[in-house]
Amino acid sequence: MAERSAEPLEGLGRSVLIGGGAAGILSVFPGLNLLNLFFMTWIVLGAGLTIHLLYRRQASLRRGDAALAGALSGLCAGGIFALLGAISIAGLDPERLERMIETARAVAPALADEQAAALAAGPFKAMMALAIGLFVLLAIAAGALAGLAARRLLRPAAPEAHE
Repeated sequence: MAERSAEPLEGLGRSVLIGGGAAGILSVFPGLNLLNLFFMTWIVLGAGLTIHLLYRRQASLRRGDAALAGALSGLCAGGIFALLGAISIAGLDPERLERMIETARAVAPALADEQAAALAAGPFKAMMALAIGLFVLLAIAAGALAGLAARRLLRPAAPEAHE
């Protein structure tokens, strides 16, 4: 049975910060953030970048290491999104919330008065905080899965043996 190495991955922290940080920043920009609605695109690409950077430091990467690196990248990206989202939610005053509701009505004229009233009610901030927390959990899971996929897709080619 092969012996497992308990040594930490070289460059893990740096790779996670670069991959997760890039994904987190891109997840915040209006318009670009909509790509996360499609299979967590920025989170997946951030985890892929993390794995790519790890492969540049070492030729082999275990499945568990790839899943961990991807999950940490997703956590980093989700954390950046959550921090900036929490700041945005905290800054919502009733006047700004009313402008957001009017914008939503302009975009979706079918928005009923009851739905608009629900958005203006006090639980809106709590619902947004819950949605941000859910996003972070999904970002961790998507990052781990993307790390596993990137491990397989980005694996460096084995050197050819010369005779």
